[in-house]
Amino acid sequence: MKPLLNTSVPFFSRRSMAAASIEKNIYFFGGVGAGGTESILDVSADLWSFDTGVLAWQAIIQKSLWPSSRRCVGWSAFKKELLLWGGSGIAIEANGASRYNFLNDFWRFNRQSSSWELLRGSEDHRITPNINDGVFPFPRYTPVFQAVGDELFLFGGYTEDRLGKRKLNDAWICSDGKWQQVPFSGRQGYLCDAAWPGLRYGCMSAADSRNVYICGGFSDEGDHIDLWKFDMTVRRWELLSPDMTTQDLPSPRYCSAFALHGRRLYLFGGRSRQHPKLNFNDLWFFDLDARKWSMISGSHTPHEYDAAADFPGYHAKSSSAVVEDCWYILGGEGLHGHVSDFWRFDFVQQAWQLIQAARGDDPKFW
Repeated sequence: MKPLLNTSVPFFSRRSMAAASIEKNIYFFGGVGAGGTESILDVSADLWSFDTGVLAWQAIIQKSLWPSSRRCVGWSAFKKELLLWGGSGIAIEANGASRYNFLNDFWRFNRQSSSWELLRGSEDHRITPNINDGVFPFPRYTPVFQAVGDELFLFGGYTEDRLGKRKLNDAWICSDGKWQQVPFSGRQGYLCDAAWPGLRYGCMSAADSRNVYICGGFSDEGDHIDLWKFDMTVRRWELLSPDMTTQDLPSPRYCSAFALHGRRLYLFGGRSRQHPKLNFNDLWFFDLDARKWSMISGSHTPHEYDAAADFPGYHAKSSSAVVEDCWYILGGEGLHGHVSDFWRFDFVQQAWQLIQAARGDDPKFW
């Protein structure tokens, strides 16, 4: 398959780089591996835009007020601006040593002025939750963070705080600039008897004009593939598909690409956290009316990332965004390291197109 562009992406490969679309542009932020390593301290604060109409990249020049480097952030388009929430970055100890941290700072990016506004600074994750618990979501990474109409929704993730290393399943709504935690109700879990999603991080999410959908992720119980809907109007969860391992469902996983188009939820790739060598490049959709998963293509080889590829190889922790009738998926974690290939899936034609082949300097870590 000949790529649409002969050039490669203009930045080094990385995983966990956030993506969100506004009109025909996709905005990418942060990620791990910007300096060419696998270290979780090798994070960036890069902001790039990609114009899907003319297939062109643009670097947004950093100014004095700018979010710190980080990974696994909450990232969403909201009223034609971009919102960033939390993630995991770098803290410097008194002795000069670096450590990773967890954040809950809240930022807004104005596209017209290419400038950031800090809406709320971050707390120290080592002492949260504190007396303000219930007023603002406490620090974490890999949260579900979705804009629905005039409101924002945040759910789950992972943190390390005074209560320990924790997977989360709390839900929050921001309305008129004020955050409020949704009270827990019903049995928490992953199976048919659950009324509230169980603990997890690295789950997949999408949203329409009323609902947020979450799928899968990882908890201390293992990988999951349960699918839920949160109705923002009535503030209630509904289980659409329970956690099961059958041939009729995608295998349990985390950090897949996930998208909504029409009345279908699409899932591509990802990996098992429980079995690290179990990697996927299969493609599925869930019909919201029939409430049924269907496989478009199963996991298959070869896992190629260069210009010879006819379909995407294994990808996890990719950047993913929808523009009109196409789904754009950029790099992430590949079979042997971070990858930088860039793909487009046409929802109408149900076909893949390689936009840019992987860079020649994509690293091999494993």
